[in-house]
Amino acid sequence: MKIRILLPGKIKPKALAPAQEEYIRRLGGFGVDVAEYKDEKVSSRSPEQTKEAEAQRILKLLKDGDYLIVCDERGKRIQTPDLADLIRAARLGEYPFAGKRRVVMVVGGALGLADSVRQKADAVWSLSSLVLAGGVARIVLLEGVYRAITVVEGHPYHNE
Repeated sequence: MKIRILLPGKIKPKALAPAQEEYIRRLGGFGVDVAEYKDEKVSSRSPEQTKEAEAQRILKLLKDGDYLIVCDERGKRIQTPDLADLIRAARLGEYPFAGKRRVVMVVGGALGLADSVRQKADAVWSLSSLVLAGGVARIVLLEGVYRAITVVEGHPYHNE
């Protein structure tokens, strides 16, 4: 099963870009697709209007048959073994992935995700108990997915 990670805009601060590029390169070797969607700039609109405009962009990138995971500080805390089990199940098409074609993971923009995206999600994860800056959240997710895949693959990257 294909895994796609959707990230908002360009990474900030730019000093984090080399780390992001490294994990995208590593994940590409495992068939993980990472894409950036245009994030909404915080403007004179209300936060909800801004998040909803961004949500419309995200929802257009989804397809029928996607298993949607959104990253939000109010979500369930996920640990590496949980993520590895999830990746194993996705590859085998086991529950909860039966009938699904892709796993899509989404990080929200500066204001987080609109309720319309959260409600469409099959799972809501928290990457940390802290609210993370967007660039940091991206690196945490990319590294976490990479680590979980290496666990599944029996790669020595993760020391269990």
